[in-house]
Amino acid sequence: MELNDCDGSEPAIRDAHSCQVLVSTLINEPFSLTWGSSVVAKVVAYNIYGDSLTSESGSGAVIITYADAPLNL
Repeated sequence: MELNDCDGSEPAIRDAHSCQVLVSTLINEPFSLTWGSSVVAKVVAYNIYGDSLTSESGSGAVIITYADAPLNL
């Protein structure tokens, strides 16, 4: 599934050489990943000269949540 959150034509993304995908994108349709799921991604770059080769699958990200601070102790 292609995510357009990492559009390299945006100067900030291009200059940072990285981008972020919101967790809400991954836990909702069409991915529907649950908390604790590993996130595996492949990357392809597109430009006026054509498409790059697809990267190897990469992981290292896990969807986690931190509990909110208690309100009434």
